[in-house]
Amino acid sequence: MEREMAGLRGCIMAAVIAIAPASIAQVAQPLAAPPVEALTGDPDAGAEFYATECKGCHAVSIAPTLRGVIGRPVASVAGFSGYSEALKAKAALAWTPETLDIFLKGPMDFAPGTLMTKAIEDAQVRADVIAYIATLPPPRS
Repeated sequence: MEREMAGLRGCIMAAVIAIAPASIAQVAQPLAAPPVEALTGDPDAGAEFYATECKGCHAVSIAPTLRGVIGRPVASVAGFSGYSEALKAKAALAWTPETLDIFLKGPMDFAPGTLMTKAIEDAQVRADVIAYIATLPPPRS
């Protein structure tokens, strides 16, 4: 029995050693939050969050309007001159629900040097905010 256990331990160790280090790292990572497209955003909940956390900057000239942001190129609101160089460097991208999700999760990760410092860690809250801003009409002329 002891001999069988020793053989079994050897097999287990060989199997562990055979696993690529990247595979071990992947297994050790906590489960990621579901992507925003997998979540159903609640525009009403997003409107509440927006009113308390976003509107203070995005409804005045501190930050660009979010009206009509979905589908718009990054850093492209005409007449807004406050974009950071970090966001201007992303101008080839468009704001989609996916890019907004990445940006809102970690603005500094998305565009190091951005002036946006508010991150939304909760995936459902991000989905709610994105659902709300998707309802906003294009900017006023």
